[in-house]
Amino acid sequence: MRLSVGVCALVSLLLIPLAIGCKKESPPPPGDASAGVSADLIVSGKAVFDRNGCAQCHAIGGVGGRSAPDLSKVGAATGRTAEWLVAHIRNPKSHNPMSRMPSFEGKINDQDLLALGSYLASLK
Repeated sequence: MRLSVGVCALVSLLLIPLAIGCKKESPPPPGDASAGVSADLIVSGKAVFDRNGCAQCHAIGGVGGRSAPDLSKVGAATGRTAEWLVAHIRNPKSHNPMSRMPSFEGKINDQDLLALGSYLASLK
């Protein structure tokens, strides 16, 4: 069985990226909170996460505590926008009255909360 040059070229274009580990980036879904968020804001949010000891309780990518939910894909959960995450960090009981997470209201300034929420929302 012989394949035409065109079919071989098409197969090559489809398989080569897979073979070398390339990943085609898809656009963010509609309403995705991380769409349009600067990389600097996300990097700042990671620093806020580290500075505030969030990893004492939460793990990301297998690194960190295990006494609270793993946050590796927290941004992929339906409704987990940066705004939702900021509100949850400020007052976890507003979303879950049984939450054991302490409130960070007044402990993290608004700019840092926005960065932290953006960072967490980017985790997918």
